[in-house]
Amino acid sequence: MMLGDPLMAEASGVSPAQLAQLLLGEPEKAQREAYLRQAGPGSASLELVEALKAEVDRHKDADGAKALLAGERALEAAEQVADPLARPLGLWAYALGLTVQGRFQEALPVLEEARTLYARLGRAEEAARVTQRQIQALAMTGNLEKALVRAEEVDVLFSQVGAQRDAASARINQGIILYRLGRSAESEAVLRQALGLAHELGDEINMAKAYLNLGYALQEQDRFREALEHFQAALNIFQKRGQTEAIAGTSLDMALLYRKEGRLTQALGLLSRVRALYGRLDGSPGAALAQLEEARVHLELNLLEETEQLAQELVQVFAERGMQLEQSEALTVLGTAQAKAGQWEKAETTLERARRSWLELGNPVQAAWADLVIARLKVQQGRQGDWPMAEAAWELAEQAARTLGQAGVRSAQALALSVVAEAALVMGQLEFAQECLIEAQRVAEGLDIPDLTISLHRLLGQVAVHGGFPEKALRHFKRAIERLEGVRASLTVDEFKAAYLGDKLAVYGDLVELLLSLGEPRQALEYAERAKSRALLDLLSAVDSRPPTDDPEITRITQALQEARQELNWNFLAAEAEGPQGPHRARVKECEHEVSRLIRELERLKPGSALLETVSDPSLEARLDELGEETLLLEYFAAEDQLLAFVLDRGEVKVFPQLASLTSVREQMDRLSFLLTRVAQGEAYRHIYTPEALLRQVNQQLQILYRRLVAPLGLSLEGRKLVIVPHGPLHAVPFAALYDGQRYLLDRTQVSLAPSLAVYAFCTQKPARPGGPLVAFGVPIEDIPQTLHEAQTVAELFPDGQKLVGEQASLEAFFQNAPKAQVLHIATHGAFRPDNPMFSGLRLSDGWLAARDLYGMRLQAALVVLSACETGLSGQGGGDEVLGLARGFLYAGAPSLVTSLWPVRDEHTAELMAEFYTRLRQGTPVAAALREAQLTLKERHPNPYYWAAFTITGDPERTIQV
Repeated sequence: MMLGDPLMAEASGVSPAQLAQLLLGEPEKAQREAYLRQAGPGSASLELVEALKAEVDRHKDADGAKALLAGERALEAAEQVADPLARPLGLWAYALGLTVQGRFQEALPVLEEARTLYARLGRAEEAARVTQRQIQALAMTGNLEKALVRAEEVDVLFSQVGAQRDAASARINQGIILYRLGRSAESEAVLRQALGLAHELGDEINMAKAYLNLGYALQEQDRFREALEHFQAALNIFQKRGQTEAIAGTSLDMALLYRKEGRLTQALGLLSRVRALYGRLDGSPGAALAQLEEARVHLELNLLEETEQLAQELVQVFAERGMQLEQSEALTVLGTAQAKAGQWEKAETTLERARRSWLELGNPVQAAWADLVIARLKVQQGRQGDWPMAEAAWELAEQAARTLGQAGVRSAQALALSVVAEAALVMGQLEFAQECLIEAQRVAEGLDIPDLTISLHRLLGQVAVHGGFPEKALRHFKRAIERLEGVRASLTVDEFKAAYLGDKLAVYGDLVELLLSLGEPRQALEYAERAKSRALLDLLSAVDSRPPTDDPEITRITQALQEARQELNWNFLAAEAEGPQGPHRARVKECEHEVSRLIRELERLKPGSALLETVSDPSLEARLDELGEETLLLEYFAAEDQLLAFVLDRGEVKVFPQLASLTSVREQMDRLSFLLTRVAQGEAYRHIYTPEALLRQVNQQLQILYRRLVAPLGLSLEGRKLVIVPHGPLHAVPFAALYDGQRYLLDRTQVSLAPSLAVYAFCTQKPARPGGPLVAFGVPIEDIPQTLHEAQTVAELFPDGQKLVGEQASLEAFFQNAPKAQVLHIATHGAFRPDNPMFSGLRLSDGWLAARDLYGMRLQAALVVLSACETGLSGQGGGDEVLGLARGFLYAGAPSLVTSLWPVRDEHTAELMAEFYTRLRQGTPVAAALREAQLTLKERHPNPYYWAAFTITGDPERTIQV
């Protein structure tokens, strides 16, 4: 820009405020200096610096980036002003902009220089006002004791000179620091003084700040209702004044409160709004604080991988910003997530680091919280027989209980007492454990914090069991389950429902074992059922219940989800092309996280999601009646590591306890998997294994599994049909191939699977829809060329069969054609994702169809056949929830599903499918058709690898209308 430019003429004769706007709008320093020269002598004056400082004040609560820019310009202008007041004012403006952006460590020396200069000039009030901001920076960087001293000093000074508004601000700062030091009662007292003073002055801003920080202090004392009232009062003022960042921060605090109360859905809703608000505040530190609270909510929901990843990132972010207190909070969350995930050594290291950091900050209360998590970790080790760990947990938890009790943090004190009780219980000190739990109940009276309530009742039940009071134990266990199911039912997001029970399932095992000991097998089965795939049942029951909506937010998120899925698919394909170490692998993870987030938002917002809160579940008697005379149902359940089985036979419920440990089943499955891999590799190992030797070794492993899982049950299978409800690792067991030494289970009976008895009943009762075509997709990939022939053969078996093969088998074609199919057949490559089961997928011609993509579909198909590798494998979430492709297709509407348990050869799969569909076309029910096809294939290829991979899940008696 030349000096003769019309814009330069604007600088001549303008006011300081107008000149400030010109300087803010010009990115080049040389041009800003030219503005000052053009404006004439005296343009670089104290008034100009004051105008720029005013711009900082105007933007600091709404746009941190603009506030910092104005601060930078103020300091720059001050360098050209001879007035001695210019430099401290410029420094103050710049430091204020830095603090708004969360750059507290950088702000500290700038604030100290400004404070010193004002003091030398005898401007005590200005020095005190700068000190107010310095107090915040000191507190945020962890120097709380120095911050408290400074806050007390400026309070006295402002009171002496009659600056009551500033005195109120000083007391608010004192209250904040006292709260951060864990001195909540003192914090409350000082903040109430500040609130009274602000009321007298009619100072809305300080009133709002006092209300907000009183909410913190009250919340820390577990006075949740009072805290919420104060947060709401602060929010009303901030909304009235349009202070976006303050609105976001207060909403974040309310989300934290909801989380503590177990109101996780409300917490997530607020966090969503907070995320949107912070998205409009460039560089605000509040965004990181919102992520920290999101990590805490994920921790409550047992989304441990996400919690750990986010907490690790935040530890680094807060370290870079010099925010030691927030870094300590992130470390505590990280260590707790690691402990829940069983990463004991890593968790203890992280928590010890957090503890040291809290003590450096002078906050023994939060250090006690870290000790408490460490104590809980040691108790778990003690439960596995390590008594010294239980003893160490006892001592550590007792110390934490004293510290937390002195601080008046009742919920934490009660939790600490429960950990002491648990350690005492592990060590056989029943009387002392009971005393601790009674005291914990007294301390926690009136709080109704879900996790605490659940823990106390479970432990009281265990004490009652050991003490010989079974009826009392029953009441406590049932109370714990009632409370946790209440929280789970309030969650409107399927993934959250599935994850929530993760660390709470043990109480179901406690109750099931107790009921069995009391001779109540039916009640025991009821509670075993309530611990299995309950979220899936809720999901299925709401499939057709979600009304359409024209909510613009839902429209926006739906569009964003489509774009995120497209980006995910593009990165999937790029990652395939570049190999396992390419850069697109990391981008795939990022895209998956975004898709998951958007799906959760949609489920939370859609009106029909409220229907997931309660599901009308038929009684056990009604479900038993549905089984009929021919059907025998076998349901496995694990209490801790011990496996038991319920056999439902003609209305009778028989129980077989202590069949095997889950650990031993996992080990056996690993051996079987190894051998099946050797069969799959065929010629490569022929010099080591002959086909006969491999068959013999595979059968040996299948016989061991049979002896552990089936033989002890003494099942009478002749003329019967067997439905199996697995548990945990048993979902991967090829039950039809279990071997008694003479015959496979397939030889004796028809076998099908179900996630639970309730889900089985739901699938069998699902009404048949009008007939439609068979739609077959075939995607020939390099190592599975037969899929094209398979899809063509299957389609030709039906008069109206449709085939979409090669390039035709695209994602768009799937979404267009799958919903109208009566039978949906997909022959392609499949992949199970143990790290993220709901992104397990099927390869179509132009990308991957993930399990998550199916949540937006509605199928009318009576049968879905996934003729691909590992489509029947699933992860198990809390409550033994089946997570993977099977969940996706069941939710989309399929009552009967054929899937595979391991990678299968496409030529043998093509043989099996031809036999299967020939029988389906003749009117044979799906499970019988699959059995007959497998028996035929077994005659040709005896090794179970070739014929036993495919299983039926859902309704085994569904037939196809030709």
